[in-house]
Amino acid sequence: MTTVAGASRPATAHLAAQLSAPVRRLMRTGVAGAGLLVAATFAALAWANSPWGASYEQLWHTELAVRFGAAEIAMDLQHWVNDGLMVFFFFLVGMEVRRELSMGELVQRSRLTVPALAAIAGLVLPALIYLAVNAGGAGAAGWGIPMATDTAFLLGALALFGRDCPIQLRVFLLSLSVVDDIGALSAIAVFYSDEIDPIALAVAGLCVLAFIGLSRMQVWRGPAYFAVGVVMWVAMYESGVHATIGGVVLGLLVSAYPPRRAEVERAGSLARAFRQSPEPALAREAKLSVERAVSPNERIGAVLVPWSSYLVVPVFALANAGVRIDGALLERALSSPVTIGVFAGLVAGKLLGVGLAATLAVRLRLGVLPPGVGLGSVWSGAALTGLGFTVSLFVTDLAFDDVALQEEATVGILAATVVSTAVGAVCFRLLRRGGGAAPRPTRLDPPVDPAVDHIRGPVDAPLTLVEYGDMECPFCGRATGVVAELRSRFGDDLRYVFRHLPLPEVHPHAQLAAEAVEAAGAQGAFWEMHDRLFAHQDRLDAPDLLEHAAVLGLDLERFARELGDGTHGQRIRDDVAGAEASGVRGTPTFFVNGIRHQGRAGTDDLAAALLRTDPRGTPAERATSPAPSAEVRRPVPLSPPARLPTVEGLVETPDLTGASPRLDARQLAVLRRAGRRRATRAGEVLVQGGASDWDFVVVLEGTVAVVEDPEPGDGDEPRVVSVSGPGRFLGGLNMLAGQRAVRSVVVAEPGAVVTLGVERLREVLAADRELADVIMRAFLLRRAMLIGHASGLRVVGDPRWPASVALQEVLTEHGLAHRWLDPAEDEAARTMLAEIDALEEARPVVVASDGRVLIDPTADDLLRAAGSHRVG
Repeated sequence: MTTVAGASRPATAHLAAQLSAPVRRLMRTGVAGAGLLVAATFAALAWANSPWGASYEQLWHTELAVRFGAAEIAMDLQHWVNDGLMVFFFFLVGMEVRRELSMGELVQRSRLTVPALAAIAGLVLPALIYLAVNAGGAGAAGWGIPMATDTAFLLGALALFGRDCPIQLRVFLLSLSVVDDIGALSAIAVFYSDEIDPIALAVAGLCVLAFIGLSRMQVWRGPAYFAVGVVMWVAMYESGVHATIGGVVLGLLVSAYPPRRAEVERAGSLARAFRQSPEPALAREAKLSVERAVSPNERIGAVLVPWSSYLVVPVFALANAGVRIDGALLERALSSPVTIGVFAGLVAGKLLGVGLAATLAVRLRLGVLPPGVGLGSVWSGAALTGLGFTVSLFVTDLAFDDVALQEEATVGILAATVVSTAVGAVCFRLLRRGGGAAPRPTRLDPPVDPAVDHIRGPVDAPLTLVEYGDMECPFCGRATGVVAELRSRFGDDLRYVFRHLPLPEVHPHAQLAAEAVEAAGAQGAFWEMHDRLFAHQDRLDAPDLLEHAAVLGLDLERFARELGDGTHGQRIRDDVAGAEASGVRGTPTFFVNGIRHQGRAGTDDLAAALLRTDPRGTPAERATSPAPSAEVRRPVPLSPPARLPTVEGLVETPDLTGASPRLDARQLAVLRRAGRRRATRAGEVLVQGGASDWDFVVVLEGTVAVVEDPEPGDGDEPRVVSVSGPGRFLGGLNMLAGQRAVRSVVVAEPGAVVTLGVERLREVLAADRELADVIMRAFLLRRAMLIGHASGLRVVGDPRWPASVALQEVLTEHGLAHRWLDPAEDEAARTMLAEIDALEEARPVVVASDGRVLIDPTADDLLRAAGSHRVG
């Protein structure tokens, strides 16, 4: 008996592996930075209240001037920190917002509703509470002080007191913090700016355009951007808009995108070429390729986040938190509207604003909480949002010129920081004791959908086994034997579904391997690639995946392109989100008839669970139930008989161009539900050429022949154009436009088909973009062939190479249509030659229309590869 043990890593580590690198980096540096921030705060307080407290004030109020001719910028050190050094902090805030909107949690707008509403309420309610206490008073301008949350403090406190909270709560609070940052920064830009100088502001605008121009030209050199940033900072300083807002604007302009696999592969090829020939030009090209593979946002963040967390923010705290706390200040603060307003706004306003808004949003079904996050966890996290330290101190400096008011506000901020931390700690402790945390889900979410999931076995089978797996996980590799035994034991009563859960930090090749399986599935070979990769788990590098695809006879160009541009990345992310929603903690995890299987996952264990949860009842109960009678329906031909050639015994025509796509299981399931299934008999006409009444055809079983009328000089007999087998979709652009059918479709080998009318097909394509893309591309390929635009051979190489000249003579002699791709002009051609080490050997390669790569081909090889693509 084969036994498969599930992975035992904790849920937090498992789900953290799915987070983007920037989020993981923010968590790590945020926690460490929070500790350093606390240390800097205590140091500032200790210094200011020590016998040497006068030196604290003297140091930070020492003037520093920068002069250039008659122009001068003079500020004390505290304001150089607040207005200058903090630009780097706000620049990173802008980059974080851009990153989350482009490739982070905020990409999925459905997940944004609840944290966005909670963040907005957490901005508005504290400000209203503050104004309720200070309206009409000297401190009314400080309403923005209690609005913002300090993300570094929040993550640090969460790491200390919310160790058992789900990782999704951290992501939820990070999303909330991003919206919170946008609101707080908008308030600073609009309400805490001086009189506006339009000329200086116009110069700042020109700097923004220069920044955009540099990024468009893909110039990512620090000195150029630093120069633009310095000019913009001076312009913003002179404009009256706070200079740090310029940092936010520039941060929003730094592009963010997932790693580009094509550049990653190209970087690997160039590195290999450099290893063989260590030349400076190759070294520079390889370095640039590596840089292009990762977005500027992530590259800059990797450099600046530690500097901001470990230097900029602690220095800011050291310069601003040093308040001399004596009896007079405490007595004044206890009755000060400013202190009370800041304290109440941060502690009560943030807690109630975030907590109530999230609760109402969930109750009113405006949005849903992340999987595994309950309202108890949200309220506990809401208590910690009262940690407004950094931005609150920053706004205090902007809002008040009166030192007394600044001191009172600072006392309120410090008190709120302590109390919010304590309240959050108590809430998380009560949550753990009372079991208020959301229970780990046990039901499969989302349930199996034949239109989406990859299903092995009958789609309507009564028993369902779902596995979340990782293509590089050795336990998942062993589980394939268990699944095979179960399928053999239960036969057509069982349908098996595989969903992806790659763990890239544990298995570095898992993500690309998962996308490779999906890319193969797009060509109708999901299960073939699935089985092959599990059988070769030691060969999951990019070149290995291409070799696997070649063995399976896939369209290599399409396969490589889809892997390179991440076509199927969203499908993998959807599966990962489903795993989170279903309470999956490791791989492999099985769901038996929709319920997560717990315990051993051997063949007998899973078989017993399948029988125990059989929706039809026990075998004894089923034996006494009468079998439903099936109504036999006679198939009705769609068009009248016609004079046609003999089609029996014809073999399926290979689809070398992709013009007659073989749909995958999901796509077939969509069309089966939308259309009408019917049995077929040999010689039956499914579509009559020239008829105005016809249907699109999807072959399920058997084969059909596509027939067209003879052209002049071809004789009187119609000719067979192609033969299509199971999984093929038949139809054309003219039919989609409602025109008459051009060719006839006749059954060659009896079986079954699904037929759809044009209006029904339009509805299906409108609802399923992936299927629409496959079918429409096929339509276009067919039209291209009809008008004679199908391409022949492609030759990759420099036409001036001696080997290229010899190859050109062979191609010309045999009249073979071809197209040259010069590596000096075509980057893809250069990459291909580098990958197969043909660049240095100065020898061309030939790419056939089916994706095969021919090296040193003979004339016979070229003739076979060219097929019908002959000149003249």
